[in-house]
Amino acid sequence: MAAIAITILVLGAVLWAGHVARADELFVLAVAPSFYLLWHFHHADKYKSEPIGLLLGTFALGGVSAIIAAFVEPGPPQNAGLGLTFLYFLFGVALIEEFAKFLVVRLLPYRSKQFDEAMDGVVFGIAAGLGFAAVENIFYVFSYGGAVALFRAFVSVPGHAFYGAVMGYYLGEAKVRKMPWLALRGLTLAILLHGVFDTLAQVAGWLALLLLPAFVWFVYFAVVKKEIAQAQSESLYRPAP
Repeated sequence: MAAIAITILVLGAVLWAGHVARADELFVLAVAPSFYLLWHFHHADKYKSEPIGLLLGTFALGGVSAIIAAFVEPGPPQNAGLGLTFLYFLFGVALIEEFAKFLVVRLLPYRSKQFDEAMDGVVFGIAAGLGFAAVENIFYVFSYGGAVALFRAFVSVPGHAFYGAVMGYYLGEAKVRKMPWLALRGLTLAILLHGVFDTLAQVAGWLALLLLPAFVWFVYFAVVKKEIAQAQSESLYRPAP
């Protein structure tokens, strides 16, 4: 992940110098984090390489799902307290977005013969999440300017990837173990994590600048990284000792 930090520092230097203004530069800043993380996690599978066409197809369909979700999500409640705000982000945003990613994985890579282990679920879940994040990021960067790309590259984009990884891991385990209820567990956990993130972004004020990165990377180190290690230990393609 060191390359992510280096990339962010370079982006920050460019933004600080005020050189980001053109539409093509904004577009690159919006989509580059998603493509980098897609490349990184594609190579995280040590024992098997997922087909590029299927990976990119999942990424693209994840982007389409972001557009659909934007039309489905209801507007936020006005003057809501903490409880109602959390319920809105949990059921009005996170449920819709994570279920959209779930459908992408379930309807495309899950049906292929290449999807035969939990690690496939992790990689394809991340691909769906990053496709979603790329389209969402284009909207935010073009709406609010290049400066927002720096924060989102380190927080929001990885967040979508990590929630997708959680969902995908359990979907993979559900298929391998023939225990469909595990898919519901993964989807529920992804929705909960996403809902907490969005609620913090809404209610934490300036503290969100500290809390949101801490939350997203806690999810990676405490949940996703362990799932990846577990999936690799169970891999059908792991060489015999």
